[in-house]
Amino acid sequence: MTVLSTSLHVPVATAAASIAKTIVVNPSGTGDFRSVQEAVNSVPDYNNQWIKIHLASGVYSLLEGEGAQKTSIEWGDYASDSRGHDTASCGTFTSYASNIVVAGITFKNTYDGYSHTKQAVAALIAGDKSSLYSCGFVGYQDTLADLFGRHYFKGCYIQGVTDFIFGLGQSIYEVSTRTCRDSIRVHGSP
Repeated sequence: MTVLSTSLHVPVATAAASIAKTIVVNPSGTGDFRSVQEAVNSVPDYNNQWIKIHLASGVYSLLEGEGAQKTSIEWGDYASDSRGHDTASCGTFTSYASNIVVAGITFKNTYDGYSHTKQAVAALIAGDKSSLYSCGFVGYQDTLADLFGRHYFKGCYIQGVTDFIFGLGQSIYEVSTRTCRDSIRVHGSP
């Protein structure tokens, strides 16, 4: 089961890029590394290939950047693109992990929506007890998939053009802001 899947990207990414290598993290020792930090450290300086870091089930994780204005993970997939992505698989950052903490990172889906209006998820959170602090979520449509589970967002910002937050997550958004070109919309909540 995939619990967390994210990629380390250079600042500008294209949807046509492919993953050159997948690194598996499992504290039991059955993966490539026992910690996320070891996996990140294994990526060479000035790397120009896409690296995916996959966390095995049962991992309690803290993913921390240097601040949402300094650290960003960007990708440009969107639903119904030529590679067959759907809403659940087009996200820049996807987490099915429970008990994950993320801080100080902006997740940006770079799809601009001008050729076709499609869903372009910046982050999909579906594990239970996920906490996100001072993070940014930037996208075109359906920016944040607060899919399932109980989540806590503190000091985060969500910037999109339409339909910002969706899903059935039971979440608390504390001192979080949403900015947009249109009106703010939250849909799918119970």
